[in-house]
Amino acid sequence: MGVLQAGQRVPLSTLGVGQRLSVDIHCTLDGADLTAFGLQDGKLTDDRYMVFFNQPRSPEGALELVKQGVDTSFSVDLAALPATISEIYFTATHDSQPIAGAGALSVKVGEATFDVKPHLKAEKAVMLIRLYRHADGWRLATVAQGFNGGLDALVRHFGGEVEEAETFTPTPSPTVNLHKERQRVLLAKAEREQPQLVNLIKTASVSLEKRGLADARYRVKLVLDISGSMQNEYRSGAVQALAERALALAARLDDDGEVEVYLFGIKAHRSGTLSLDNVAGFVDRLKVKLEGGTHYSPVMKMVREDAEKEGRDLPCLVLFITDGGTSNPAVVVRQMTDAAHEPIFWKFMGIEEGRVNFDFLEKLDDLPGRVVDNADFFRVPAPIKIADAELFDLLLNELDGWQRDAKAAGILRV
Repeated sequence: MGVLQAGQRVPLSTLGVGQRLSVDIHCTLDGADLTAFGLQDGKLTDDRYMVFFNQPRSPEGALELVKQGVDTSFSVDLAALPATISEIYFTATHDSQPIAGAGALSVKVGEATFDVKPHLKAEKAVMLIRLYRHADGWRLATVAQGFNGGLDALVRHFGGEVEEAETFTPTPSPTVNLHKERQRVLLAKAEREQPQLVNLIKTASVSLEKRGLADARYRVKLVLDISGSMQNEYRSGAVQALAERALALAARLDDDGEVEVYLFGIKAHRSGTLSLDNVAGFVDRLKVKLEGGTHYSPVMKMVREDAEKEGRDLPCLVLFITDGGTSNPAVVVRQMTDAAHEPIFWKFMGIEEGRVNFDFLEKLDDLPGRVVDNADFFRVPAPIKIADAELFDLLLNELDGWQRDAKAAGILRV
């Protein structure tokens, strides 16, 4: 992989690097400060993980500034980082000049290079790239976003404290919401590369705002039925359309703007990550082999296991699409009861054709004995022709109530 684009997200494994790697920054602006921030869920909870000229090494040496100048290098040992560090931002700042004044500004990681300079305007603090933990390992995201203010403003933005000189009266810098910055990057990427999704993302935003969830953050997972009776939905493109709507939600809820996809019939299958980079024709490329039955429990177990590995820093919204009931319902009831203690909200969508019996899903929706109500169910007729706004409203129904109750029960940390 050679040249990276703004807003791109790639597994580090595709860049020819392992757990030990170098982040090389080429910057020709005199007086620019290059800094790495090791963060926990977007916050600098331990200032020893702010690595720069005045503190060139984290406590265990997992993050280190090894070379300074026009060509600056940070060494990173991901395996040695404490579990509390969930992401690393590499930044460029200047106290008096816009970073765009640099003749050149680029970042190289392994076999890939990201040219930051074309994306800059008048920012004095720029987030260049981000390394972050993901279910399938560490990933790199290109950012190229910033705001006015130098290094001090960036430290405050990440939740750190800056000691002020007694004679200095700081000018308040604008408040920047990192989640919203990432949303803007994703929307700009959609406008450039997937314009057909822009209206979907905006429609999803309206539904979130109606629920008081405009600032909510969730990982989004899409679970798709591949039993034989789903054949027409796959052939007609209805499942691809559902995948695009799941991605539109993720662009507003998940900083990665990605959806983990699972398939289930008799067995459960992990089927990769849906993103703005691969959404066109995604379902066709799955080459789905329909199975002769429907069993919810194996795929629910798989989703729960993956969510546990990803950590509890963000809750999960699971969009579970099926056209029938499950075999072995007693096992599924136990799964749902146990999962009520986890930061996962299950949204079941039933595709109704003929005399399909969704009594079991209605039972899951109102299942007694759970610490919180962690599921909701709705049905749509086949073929699926529901309007986007109505579908998003249904997909988000009860999510706000679960979020409130899960916080009160101590299930949610945010």
